Amino acid sequence: MSKIAIVTSGFLPVPATKGGAVENLIINLINQHEKSNVETEFFVFSDYDKKAEEIAKSYKKTKFIFIKPNMLVNFLDRILFFIAKKIIKKKNSQSYRYIFRRFSYLNKVSKLLKKNTYDKVLLENHPTQYLVLKWRKNYKKYENKYYYHCHNEFIGTYKCEKIIEKTKQIICVSQYISDYLQKYLKLPESSFCVLRNGIESEKFEISLSSKEKEEIRNKFNISADEFLIVFVGRFVPEKGIKELVESLKYLKNQKYKLLIVGSPLNDLKVKTDYQTEVDNIIRGNDRVIFTGYIEYCKIPKIYKSADLVVLPSICNDAAPLCVIESLVCNAPLITTACGGIPEYAKEGSAILLPRDCNLVENIAKHIDLCVENKEICENMRTKSKIMAKEFTLETYYRNFIESVGEVNE
Repeated sequence: MSKIAIVTSGFLPVPATKGGAVENLIINLINQHEKSNVETEFFVFSDYDKKAEEIAKSYKKTKFIFIKPNMLVNFLDRILFFIAKKIIKKKNSQSYRYIFRRFSYLNKVSKLLKKNTYDKVLLENHPTQYLVLKWRKNYKKYENKYYYHCHNEFIGTYKCEKIIEKTKQIICVSQYISDYLQKYLKLPESSFCVLRNGIESEKFEISLSSKEKEEIRNKFNISADEFLIVFVGRFVPEKGIKELVESLKYLKNQKYKLLIVGSPLNDLKVKTDYQTEVDNIIRGNDRVIFTGYIEYCKIPKIYKSADLVVLPSICNDAAPLCVIESLVCNAPLITTACGGIPEYAKEGSAILLPRDCNLVENIAKHIDLCVENKEICENMRTKSKIMAKEFTLETYYRNFIESVGEVNE
């Protein structure tokens, strides 16, 4: 039986007990693998979490190797974060929250790759993970056997250029990210393949009764006659939350509620500077509701309760799962035409806005348009039903298995 080591980022645990788009994608892939006839065993390296460890016990074709940080690592991270936030006052101080923990994680994974032997190694989503191959010269041991699954633009190569060059296949979640990496890494087109994301459609293709929708609205104090706008995603600048809340002052129709679902990474107790900035913009506006982190299994009901989903990404998002989820839920969607988003939200299934200096006003304009013209929303719902067929987990799993050269029986 073939053995594939899957090295997750170390930011969040897998199983995805603390959320995370990539983490949920990985566990969806694993769940599909458990149901398949493919004679391959997965070995998943993950950051430690007690709840994730319990869930992991139920898997038969997947073994989870949880990496526990020691007390010193946690202490050093708290000190570094304090310095970044309070003393140096770094704008994106949250990015300093788990630096020591991540490098400790990568070091331990490197040791285990050296100690044990796998037929293939898959690095999931962060170029720092090439360090597990660089350290202890694991790249020699796994020559022609390691793959990289790229969900975002590279932020650096960490002096691993030669190791990256010899990657068996760089698997990209969109053509956009494939084209970008070809230029960034200066590698031939043959080094890349495109594997578009998929989700468990049956979990999102649900029907909510009027009573269930009413219960969701009552939970967040939303009346039946209020237009419900929903944002789902990480609470970070690149997701466009600030632009969304700034657009509210331009709305003609002020009988709405905006539900913002998500949190920054997994540290729910730490409030970022960006969250404070957004709070200041909406001060005095009781029509904006922050839910914080909500378990992934509860997200479909949020989408289904929405009159409109707005995901105004301002970065070159390679393939945001929230876009796919809203499409599969047949929720009317406003998003941006950047990165790989147009490869997923296309053919009238969503309103795609240019990412320019008029974005804030454009968001407001098109929200008002959806409020005033119900036919626009119904047309998006119809188109998204057609598009949703492309994003099934079965299709995604089959294409993944082919991408890493396994046999799909």
